[in-house]
Amino acid sequence: MTLTQNDHTDIGTLIAYALQPTQRPGRSQEYRRVLGRYRTESDFRIAADAVLHGLHARVLSDGDFGLVLGVSPESPFAYRVGDMPHAATRIGRLMAGLVLVGVAAYAYPTPADLEEERIRRVADVEFEQWMRAMCERLQEHDAAGEPVPDDGLDEAWRAYHEMPSTLVGDKGRGSGRLSPKCTLYWVRNVLGWLVEQGMARADSTGGTWMLTERFRVQVKDMAGEPAYTFLADIARRPHLRPSSPAVQPPAADDGERA
Repeated sequence: MTLTQNDHTDIGTLIAYALQPTQRPGRSQEYRRVLGRYRTESDFRIAADAVLHGLHARVLSDGDFGLVLGVSPESPFAYRVGDMPHAATRIGRLMAGLVLVGVAAYAYPTPADLEEERIRRVADVEFEQWMRAMCERLQEHDAAGEPVPDDGLDEAWRAYHEMPSTLVGDKGRGSGRLSPKCTLYWVRNVLGWLVEQGMARADSTGGTWMLTERFRVQVKDMAGEPAYTFLADIARRPHLRPSSPAVQPPAADDGERA
């Protein structure tokens, strides 16, 4: 079938929706329509995939959560740790990157976890303590002369370990607020960024975040990364298994899974 101008417009519309992480097919009739074309019309799907390939991107999932894309580092859509809020400095990138990988290992330490379409809840204080226990474990590795297979991870856990869990500013705009010089600040900063990316939702009670299907799909795509595989291996050990990233059945959200 020869694609028409309207077909190409629909491909652009579909990609535009996919690049807006908080968009959901359940909230947009137009998104459902173009996503339906991608799912059911082979010529449309092939053409859309070709456009994405040219942009160094690919489809990871086309489920009810919408079109979830994976991108290569050279893609114009690629995001970097330094793009996160307040992570422009070297220490900021280290902390944000470590917490992001830590959340993935905490919530999905095993391949089986990555296959389960269930909500994982992350309580910020509990997760921060878990990360600190992880750093203690890495310190034991270091003392035993066992190398960490990723230079960035090796530098990051040391920076995390040296920071206090909490520190409240006492001057200027930061007075009474968590300081970037404490680890709980970075935990909340990264979880808040995940909300903006459609990969988490903040619990109405405060202090707890629910990881979405979009995050699980992204973690599954990065499961071969050395930092994640190393932390996930440690996370599987009994003394570091979290007492809860509470695993909940899928919840409804405008007719969709979270």
